[in-house]
Amino acid sequence: MLDIYTLYGAQISNYTAKVRSCLIFKGVPFQEVVASNAVYDKLLVPRIGYRMMPILRTPEGELLQDSTDIVDELEARFPVISVYPPTPTLHLANLLLEAYAHDWVRVPAMYYRWAFPETNYEYLKAEFGRMYEPVARLDQQLIIGDKSCAWTRDRLPSFGVNAETVPEFERWMESLLVSLDVHFAEHTYLFGSRPATADFTFMGPLYAHMYRDPYSFALMQRICPNVIRWVERMNSPAEHPGEYFADDQVPETLMPLLRHLFAEYVPVAYDTIDRVSDWIDTNYAYPIPRFLGTQEFHIGKALAQRTVWTCIQYMFQRPLYFYQRAPETSKRAMDRLLARVGNGANLKKAVRHPVRHRHYRLVADI
Repeated sequence: MLDIYTLYGAQISNYTAKVRSCLIFKGVPFQEVVASNAVYDKLLVPRIGYRMMPILRTPEGELLQDSTDIVDELEARFPVISVYPPTPTLHLANLLLEAYAHDWVRVPAMYYRWAFPETNYEYLKAEFGRMYEPVARLDQQLIIGDKSCAWTRDRLPSFGVNAETVPEFERWMESLLVSLDVHFAEHTYLFGSRPATADFTFMGPLYAHMYRDPYSFALMQRICPNVIRWVERMNSPAEHPGEYFADDQVPETLMPLLRHLFAEYVPVAYDTIDRVSDWIDTNYAYPIPRFLGTQEFHIGKALAQRTVWTCIQYMFQRPLYFYQRAPETSKRAMDRLLARVGNGANLKKAVRHPVRHRHYRLVADI
């Protein structure tokens, strides 16, 4: 009998989509169990300590949490077909876009999910109700789903969504989808004919939210049919492993994403790193909280406030460290990519206090 992994999550869950897609590509035998109230109360919360998805249970009974850590663990356990490009420039670009999709692209995806209740709300209410109470009667599920939707929808201001930023979020997402559509018209995945970790991470906002939610799916049908085909490839077993671009060159079709990343996401990432370091200076003995006050951010022509999400440091220190610790020959190749991005793009930010996960919590890496 094969050793079976168990993925606890949901179809509407951003980060579950990321892990599921990686499991499918690597051919890992797994079953998926909905993270219902009963599963949380009886199994996950007693082990993890709080409600969070996805959780991956290994055949040995270990529970893995945090989608990025899970993908890294799958890479370590099933390394034959790697999901990290082996050449320095592509590897750096993959880590950058992985962080961008994980932390930044989820924001407009959240907006599109909750900003169009006339199209989405009945669907979402039913989805959340089925997820939390899959064996309840339909009327009970809808009551539970309504409460769950209200709690999640009311978080939009914490992401900086307000009357001034809404037009910019819409422009950004449409521009992103069009850029990806142009790329996927020429290439099977982000970095060639094999998916990388950034592909899996983009599946979070683009499948769990944009593809599955009625309003945003109609938008995708209008402007990015190639992205729809990519989403469907990412949820299907690959016919063959494929290869990454052989010349270690990032195609021009990905440059709009990288330029937007450095213009709007990197300043927030750097500010978050400083905020986390300041907190650790005073509270180094304790787990780092998920939120640390508010910060300014730019989106298009708008300036707004958003909650400081400390997980941003965990994601962005990955490309920072890869670049900063690389041999000089590799760094010169990566510098050529940064020069193409322009506007002084660099990865020289010093991280005073690295962070890691321990016992399912973000902590200082000391």
